[in-house]
Amino acid sequence: MKRYAFWLLFLASMLLSACSSDKEEVTAKTPAKEKEQQEEKQEKILTDSENISLEVTEEVLLNLPAGTLMDGLAYEKDIENVDFNTPETDSELKSKMTSKLEELTKETNDVEAIKKGLVSLLASPHYKEVLEKAKVYEPAFEEPYLPDPTKSEGGEEKEAAEKAIILLDASSSMLLQTGGQIKMDIAKDAVKSFAQTIGQSSDVSLVVYGHKGSEADAEKEISCSGVEEVYPMGQYSKKEFHEAVDSFESNGWTPLAGAIQKAAVMSSGYDGATTIYIVSDGAETCDGDPVQASKDLIQNNSSNTVNIIGFDVDGKTEDQLKAVAEAGNGEYFKADNPEELKNTIQYEWLPSALDLAWAFTMAPDGWEMMEEYDKGEVYPRQLFTIGRREAHRILDAVSIMSEQGWITEEQESELRDWGYERSEQMKDLYYDLHEKNREKANTKSAEIKQRVDEWVEKMKALKKERGDIW
Repeated sequence: MKRYAFWLLFLASMLLSACSSDKEEVTAKTPAKEKEQQEEKQEKILTDSENISLEVTEEVLLNLPAGTLMDGLAYEKDIENVDFNTPETDSELKSKMTSKLEELTKETNDVEAIKKGLVSLLASPHYKEVLEKAKVYEPAFEEPYLPDPTKSEGGEEKEAAEKAIILLDASSSMLLQTGGQIKMDIAKDAVKSFAQTIGQSSDVSLVVYGHKGSEADAEKEISCSGVEEVYPMGQYSKKEFHEAVDSFESNGWTPLAGAIQKAAVMSSGYDGATTIYIVSDGAETCDGDPVQASKDLIQNNSSNTVNIIGFDVDGKTEDQLKAVAEAGNGEYFKADNPEELKNTIQYEWLPSALDLAWAFTMAPDGWEMMEEYDKGEVYPRQLFTIGRREAHRILDAVSIMSEQGWITEEQESELRDWGYERSEQMKDLYYDLHEKNREKANTKSAEIKQRVDEWVEKMKALKKERGDIW
C-alpha cells in the first residue's frame, strides 16, 4: 500500500509540473505575439506614408491621397472661409488622432518620417477637386457684336431707326436642338449681343411670345394671348436687358401675328421710324395672319420696317416669314445654324460717328474685369483655405505629441516650423493659380479690345470712302 501511494503522488506531481510549464510557455508567448502584431500594425502605417511627398505643388497635391482620418470631412466644411480666425480642429478628430499619433511616435523618431505620417493621417481629401476646377477657369466676357455691312447682300446703306423692337419667339419648338445646342439658348445669346449693338444708337425694347402656357391644346388660348414686353422701350442697359432675356423659357404656341400687332400698338405712340426685328423658328400656330399684321404696321407709319430672321426653319415656314418681311418693307434673313444666326443679326447700315466714339464700351470695362478676377480667384482661394485648415490640424497634432511627451522640444520646434511653412507654401500656390487666371482674363480682354479697335478703324475707312462724316 505504501508503495502504491508513493507512485500516485509521483504521477500527480509530474502532471502538475507539466501543466505549470505549459501555462508558463503560453504566458511567455502571449506578450511576444502581441508585440509582433503591434510591429506589423506600425509597419503598415510606415508603409502607407513612406511614398508621401512633402512638396506643395500642383502635381503633388493632385495625386496626394486623402488622410486616413479625414474620410468624414465634407467639401463644404473644408472650404468654409474663417477669414483671419484660426481654423479649429474638430474635438472628435482630435480624440481619434491621439492614438494614431502615439503609434506614429512609437514607430519612429525621425522627424521627416513623422511629417509624412502626419500628412498621411491629416491631408485634405479635396485637393484634386479644387485644383481641377481652378485650372479649367476661362473668362466669360460677353462677345462684342461688330456688324460688318461689307458682308451684307443688301444694296444701299440704311439709317438707324430711333426705336427698335425685338420680337423673340419662345414657343416650344425653340426647345429643340441644333448643332448640339438648344435653339432658345442660342437665340438668347444672339439677342443679347444684338441689343448691345443697336442700343448704341436706338432706344430698344424686347417683346417675347410663346412663353406662356404650354403646347397642349387645353392651354392654346393662354399661350396665344401671351405676348409680353419684358424690356420696356428705353435706353439700353446691359444688366437689365440680360435679366429680361433670362426671365422666361420656351413653352407654348406661336402667336406671330399677335406679336406684330403688339409692336404696331407700341410703335403708334412713338415719333419717327421704328424697326422691328423678329427672331423665329416657326410659322404662325395661333390662327392669326402675320402677313396682314405686318401690312397694318406699315400702314400706320410708312417709315417702319419689319425684318425677320428665320432660324433653322423648314421651307413652308420660310415662305411665310419671307412674306411677312416683304409686307413690312423689311428683309428676310436665313440662319440654319448658330454661327449664321450670329452673322445675320447685324446692321444694314454703317455705324454713326457717335457709335464709333462709344465703341470702346463693347470691350470689358473695369467692373467686368474685377468680376472676372473674382471668378478666377474662387477655386485658388478654396485651395488656400483647405491647405490652411490642414496646416492647423498638423499643428494641433504637434501640440498633442508634445503634451504627451512623445516628441522632444527640438522635434516640436522643427515640426511647428514645417507646419507654418506648409501653410505659406499653400498661400504661394494660391497666388500663382490666381495670377494665372488673372492673366487669362487680361489676355481675353486685350483680344476683345483689339477686335473692337480694328472694327472701328474699318468702319471709319468705309465711312470716309463713302463720304459720310457722321
